[in-house]
Amino acid sequence: MKRNSIAAATLAVLAFPAYAQSTVTLYGVIDEGLQFNSNAKNVVNGHNVGGRLWNLDSLSGPWGSRWGIRGSEDLGGGLSTVFDLESGININSGTFGQGSTPFGRQAYVGLRSRQYGGVTLGRQYDSVADYVGSFTFGLADYGNALSHPGDLDNAAHNYRMNNSIKYASPNLNGLTFGGLVMVGGVAGSVSQNSGYSLGAGYHRGPLALGAAYQMFKNPSSVGGALNGNANAVAPASTTIFGSINSGYLTGAHPATSWQVAAAGGSYDFGKFLLAAEYSNIRYGNIGNFNGASAIFNDVEVNGVYRFTPTMFVGLAYNYMKGNAVSGDIGDQTYHQIEGLADYLISKRTDVYFSASYQIASGTNSLGAPAVANISLQGDSSNNRQAFFRVGIRHKF
Repeated sequence: MKRNSIAAATLAVLAFPAYAQSTVTLYGVIDEGLQFNSNAKNVVNGHNVGGRLWNLDSLSGPWGSRWGIRGSEDLGGGLSTVFDLESGININSGTFGQGSTPFGRQAYVGLRSRQYGGVTLGRQYDSVADYVGSFTFGLADYGNALSHPGDLDNAAHNYRMNNSIKYASPNLNGLTFGGLVMVGGVAGSVSQNSGYSLGAGYHRGPLALGAAYQMFKNPSSVGGALNGNANAVAPASTTIFGSINSGYLTGAHPATSWQVAAAGGSYDFGKFLLAAEYSNIRYGNIGNFNGASAIFNDVEVNGVYRFTPTMFVGLAYNYMKGNAVSGDIGDQTYHQIEGLADYLISKRTDVYFSASYQIASGTNSLGAPAVANISLQGDSSNNRQAFFRVGIRHKF
C-alpha cells in the first residue's frame, strides 16, 4: 500500500533523499501464531532430552513477519532504478529475524528495463527460490516456512546470497530466466565464498514450470551461502545446522561446495491446484569424510483446494533420502506430511491453521540415529515430531 506521507517520513529518518524517488512503498506482513511442538530441542547436561513446547512465534509461521521499503525512479525510455530493503521481525521481542540481521530478508539496488530485464546488486534470493520454490509447500503463495527437512535445497529461501549480482529477464510470452553470481568478498581469495545460480520458468494459462541449478563454494564459512547472517560464526563452532547435515558443514574440514539441481511444475484446474517438485542436493569434498560427497534426493507432491475465494486447504507429502558417506553415516530417510487451512477475513487479514508431522530413520550426518526436525525448529530427541500452529496474518 502506497502511503506518500509515511514513506516520506520513513525515508527522512533513514536519511534517504525522498525527492529522488518516483514511487516509494512501505509494505509488510505481521504473521503471529500460537504453536505447539511435540518434541522440541531441549539439551540437559549435554544431551537432547526433548520436551513439549507451547510458544508464540512470528517468524516461523507460513508467511513470516516482515516489513520493507521498495521503490523505483523512472529514468525514461523504459528504464528505471529499483531498490528493496526488507527485514524479518519478531513481534514478540521486537528483534530482527534472520540471525538478527537488520535487513536480512533482502537488500538490493539496481536498474530494470521493460525490454531487457533487470540487474540488481546486494543480498538476494537464489534461482531455486526464484524459479522452483513456488511449486513447493515451503514457498508457494499459500504458505511459507513449511519447508523440506532441513531446507537443504533452500526451496523455502531460509538462506540469502550476500554480495550478489542478479539478472532477471522480462516476461517473454510466459518465459522468464535469470541468474545470480555471488562475489566472494574475501581478501586474498577470489573464489572463497563465491558461486552462481541459474534458472528459468514458464507460465502460460494453467500450466507453470521451473528449473534451476546452483553451485556455491565454502557454503558454511562466515559469509558463505549457508552462513551469511549477522550472527555467523566459523564452521567449527556454528550451531545453525541440524544433525541432518551438520556433520558435513561444521568442524575443521567442512564441505567445500554446495550444489542444488531442482525442477518443478504445477497445473491449475480451477478450484484445485496440483504441484510437484524434485531436487538433488550435494555437499562436495567433505574433508571430515576424506573428500566424500553427501547426496540427498527430495521429492514433494502438494495440492490446494479452494472451497470459496476466501477459504482454501492445502496438503503436501515430502520424501527425502540421503546417501551414506562412510559406513552407514548419512544413510537417512525422512517422510513428512503437512497441511494448511486458511480463511480470509478481508483482503488484508486472514486466519489459518497449519500442521506438520515428520518421521526420520537411518543414521544422520553425525553417525547417530536420525531424528526429526520440522521447518528448522531444532532436532527432536527421537525420530518423530509433530508441529501445530494457529495464527493470524495481516498485510499492509
